[in-house]
Amino acid sequence: MPRMSAIDILPEEDDILAAELAFGLLDGDARGTAEARVDTDEAFAQAYRRWQDYAAHLLSAEDITPRPEIWATIAKRIPANDSAPAGISRATLRWWQGSTMVASVAAAMLAVIVIDRGSAPLPVSPPTIAKAPAPLVAVLTGEKGVIAVSYNPSSGEITSAASGIEIGSHAAELWVIPADGKPRSLGVIATSANGTIRGRAPAAAAISPGVTLAISMEPTGGSPTGLPTGPVILSGKIGAS
Repeated sequence: MPRMSAIDILPEEDDILAAELAFGLLDGDARGTAEARVDTDEAFAQAYRRWQDYAAHLLSAEDITPRPEIWATIAKRIPANDSAPAGISRATLRWWQGSTMVASVAAAMLAVIVIDRGSAPLPVSPPTIAKAPAPLVAVLTGEKGVIAVSYNPSSGEITSAASGIEIGSHAAELWVIPADGKPRSLGVIATSANGTIRGRAPAAAAISPGVTLAISMEPTGGSPTGLPTGPVILSGKIGAS
């Protein structure tokens, strides 16, 4: 008899919760409770790491086009669509609460995963001889829009995927805020398409699991003072994949 992993026995509701935590879709008490569970529940912790790894793959993958039937199924599962199948579980429908999150890249990525989870295995990183530091992943959210960020400690590159961000002629500047509370600029990132920048040194050295990343609206070219001068529109914590 094949040996069952801890993830095999994790209820669907808990698996979805682990994904919400990995993609930065929880806040307040819900986030605190889920983060505490990562330290005490091995099955939940495994699921959380698996979802973070998947987020990293999504950010680094090129030209990933889901099958046409996947998008058709997504449309049927949006609550605003009266044709949503009655058999969808409450846990699955939680992805679609609020039109802003439905439009966000995080919800879109998670929808594809949840709907297609039974038809294809999740990608597995090929074994490497020399183990490189794992990417760090964050999903930065605010009142409008979302930006998914992946930081590669080996190269110093920061990959971003934005959705629903409208800042006009302003620049979106990415900041890391470590324990001392002082923002450090990592550079200006794209909001109209996926992009890659090299994080500014020594600010990039402050990136570690658990620190906060934030996006502020700045003049073209970035902050002229070295500190945020405009409103902070998105934020989130970065974690190991």
